[in-house]
Amino acid sequence: MTKEKYQKEIKLIQAQNNTEIELYPLATEIIQTATEGLSKRYVFGRKKSKKGNVYYGLSSFPDIAILDKDFKDTDRDEIKEDDWNGLIGSLEIKALGNKLFNIDEIRECLLNKKKVTQDEGQLIGEILWYKKVLYTNGIEWEYFYVDKYSKELKESILKIVNNRIAFEKAEAEKQRYDWWSEFKKIYDKNIIVCNDCITKNCMNDWDDFIDKINKINWK
Repeated sequence: MTKEKYQKEIKLIQAQNNTEIELYPLATEIIQTATEGLSKRYVFGRKKSKKGNVYYGLSSFPDIAILDKDFKDTDRDEIKEDDWNGLIGSLEIKALGNKLFNIDEIRECLLNKKKVTQDEGQLIGEILWYKKVLYTNGIEWEYFYVDKYSKELKESILKIVNNRIAFEKAEAEKQRYDWWSEFKKIYDKNIIVCNDCITKNCMNDWDDFIDKINKINWK
């Protein structure tokens, strides 16, 4: 995609329908080269079900899931590590003008907060479950990922997700599962969420922005 085409679309979105969903196809096109050989699926509208739970993970459905092309969307009573390995990353998109969380705010939550807001929990849970998250409001682009995803962390995250599924099935979703409290029980400072600031304004440094996007190692 050229800078001129992107700018034109952004102006049209601002003037005609400033909602985050308008940015989904633009963001997907931006990462097309970097994710060649992978599958990009719009999962924001899924429901928690035997099929949908693998996309929901800890805290929410992302807007766009980046998947291994061999991944299959099948009924699952329990999510296993092989299922999870089919999730390569995600795109989390906010509407133009929306403030994005920064790495300091995320680390503050991880280190010190016993409770998080719904928005904080959504993003952090998505990073932990999808492992690599490209986060944008159409202008600013951030890349978050988990460093050193140990076997113990994988096992703990899977256990929390499957506990959530069992809890919600038993409670028929009358109560919200507190995954954050369960995660904080196993959290230690060796669980590090990292960040690469791709750009604060993609319009001002388009070529460098595209170059950094294309260097993200999704595989």
